[in-house]
Amino acid sequence: MSVAPLVGEDGHSFSYSTGLFMRYQHPEIILCGLDSEVARIIINEIGDQVKAGKKFETEKTYSHIFDKGVKCQFRPVLLTNYGEYVCWASWFYERGQFPVIQCFWQDQKGHFPWDKKCHPDVASSQPLLYLQPPSVM
Repeated sequence: MSVAPLVGEDGHSFSYSTGLFMRYQHPEIILCGLDSEVARIIINEIGDQVKAGKKFETEKTYSHIFDKGVKCQFRPVLLTNYGEYVCWASWFYERGQFPVIQCFWQDQKGHFPWDKKCHPDVASSQPLLYLQPPSVM
């Protein structure tokens, strides 16, 4: 599933999987800030690896998912962020419990969005869904 802001609205695109948890007992994947076609390709690559038996761990750096040496890390998405980001998956799982992990990618200098040195465009396109939204804090 891919979601993009309406024309004229602020915001960034995001895409997520639905069914990885049901079929392979692996958390669903959400990827923010990339073109929907690119995100679909990456999520499908991750899904293919999960189907083959790979389990992606949080806070571990992976270098084989993105092209050109871009590394990524996964972080668990808090339940308080599900309503805004994974509505279709919530419907699919009939509002039952299912885990989601966010795939974060680096900027061109190798910084992740939580790093102070991360390029502002890269950092702002990847909300930190492992944290409480500001309105909840």
